[in-house]
Amino acid sequence: MSGPGGSESRLTPVVLLHAAGLTPQMWQAQVEAIAAQAEPAQRPTQGAEVGAAQPAERQVMAPWIAGLRPGRPGELSLTGAAAQLVGTLDSYGIEQAILVGHQLGAMVALQVAATEPERVAGLVLSGAMAAPGRVALAMQKGVIRMLPNRTLADSGASKADLIKALDVIASADFGKLEQVNTRALLIAGANDPLLAATRQLASRLPQARLVELSGAGPHPNVEQPDAYNRLLADFLAWTPPA
Repeated sequence: MSGPGGSESRLTPVVLLHAAGLTPQMWQAQVEAIAAQAEPAQRPTQGAEVGAAQPAERQVMAPWIAGLRPGRPGELSLTGAAAQLVGTLDSYGIEQAILVGHQLGAMVALQVAATEPERVAGLVLSGAMAAPGRVALAMQKGVIRMLPNRTLADSGASKADLIKALDVIASADFGKLEQVNTRALLIAGANDPLLAATRQLASRLPQARLVELSGAGPHPNVEQPDAYNRLLADFLAWTPPA
């Protein structure tokens, strides 16, 4: 398997999908953890286009979600973001990947798994939900409207972007998730306001395992990176070579 530049990758590639209001850099700790599992000669180099690392043994990328990249306006939708992701996989010659997503990124991963299951070798999701609760999403919108603009300065996102992302999440319709027979790991903070929705999603995915991290809130990979990375490493260790 090879991508632009022709580098070989023997293990199933990993694609990290960020949340709205955050950038691909939210995955820095996970990129470094995956790289640390490689031999020194296989340590990653920075990928200019996808903002990702690409070890020789395991290709890892963290692309911008379509419709959220600063300076590249476009319509934000789950179907559009999923189509762009599949196009990115095609451009790198990747037939199957493990999709790791947080919040909106998790929803994009689910969309790909539901519509093109042959492209997904596994799912690692946090902040994910199958049937978003209207009350919870309305509360999140209220919180966003009260945020100081400087809070979002580093991400390049605006309050309008985040509210639009919540509208996209609210409109999600994955059909029969019970038919998504992909091995899945759901990681949730025990203090995440959307924990109930994540539990419901876990109950609908046939091969899902749910882990709740005590003391963590809505961003477990950032709040408890060591615990998150151990779970991710265990999941990747069980994934067969591509």
